[in-house]
Amino acid sequence: MNLFSYFDLGFTQSVLKLGKKTRKEEQRESRRGMLITLLMYACVWLGVLGQKVMELWQAKQEISLENMGSGYLLVALVIATVIFPVVFPKVFAKAAQHPKQSEASAWFVAQLCVAFQQGFFWQSLLSLIAPK
Repeated sequence: MNLFSYFDLGFTQSVLKLGKKTRKEEQRESRRGMLITLLMYACVWLGVLGQKVMELWQAKQEISLENMGSGYLLVALVIATVIFPVVFPKVFAKAAQHPKQSEASAWFVAQLCVAFQQGFFWQSLLSLIAPK
């Protein structure tokens, strides 16, 4: 397994397997898959930031970059990014690979919400994955 295939989430590979396509169509589908993958990771990172903002807000502290702790945020972003490819495929493993056209946008929004949630609760997931 190479590093790219670990972080890929399957979006770029699955679209390329759908029947015969011209070279131009393959490139467009590959770029689309890469964009979706990056959008999923952006939602994870927003979830990590949202979790820290919520933590500061509950503690009635000022919400600033200094209070967030840049070292903590960097570690949190890296850990959440590494955990996400393990969790995401398992959440959607039994789901339809290609939903109906009418359901596609709702399905995509659901996936983005799961990505955000995973970023928000990365510490809980880490405690489940890490050996005791």
